[in-house]
Amino acid sequence: MRLAIADPPYLGRANRWYGDGRGAGRVRSDGGGSGRNGRKPDHHPEARVWDDPASHAALVEQLAAEYDGWAIAGHATSTALLLAAAPEGAQLAIWSRPNALPGGARVVNAWEPVVVYVPRPRRDRATGLRVRDLLVASVRPQGFLGSKPPEWTRWVLDMLGYDPAADELVDVFAGSGAVASAADGMLPLVANSGMEATR
Repeated sequence: MRLAIADPPYLGRANRWYGDGRGAGRVRSDGGGSGRNGRKPDHHPEARVWDDPASHAALVEQLAAEYDGWAIAGHATSTALLLAAAPEGAQLAIWSRPNALPGGARVVNAWEPVVVYVPRPRRDRATGLRVRDLLVASVRPQGFLGSKPPEWTRWVLDMLGYDPAADELVDVFAGSGAVASAADGMLPLVANSGMEATR
């Protein structure tokens, strides 16, 4: 089966974190950064396209059209958008982040949605490992802003029923290498299937 994991820049945060906004895409004042011209490696000049809700809806539709099973990560504020774009049979899973940093709001957002479409032949409990739709795992700094901890990727792979001997796994936004690393060399893994990845 063809499976995909998509972790696009989050809606409303893409240009700020990865583009030419105030965040990760800016040249550091000390001249640091490991990319060319002092840019961080997760900088992408086209990041602003992911600040358009239509880009996320189109990505969900493309995943549904091209893959037997898939998962897409998002911010809590994009949950309704992702679910509305998903086909029947998709479900919501939650990543709880106990060490989430407080932002500017009084209520601290400590969770993120993952919309998962499990392949139909792998939905019955007799077809594989039973997996909860809730993961509690801390955020870890890993070089790329927004990259997920290994536990997150393994959890998503377990929900999809990933079989390294039978499945093709596509990391749609392969910039950080987190999916390949967390899969512990389980082959085959295909990076970026032609979708416009920004990290």
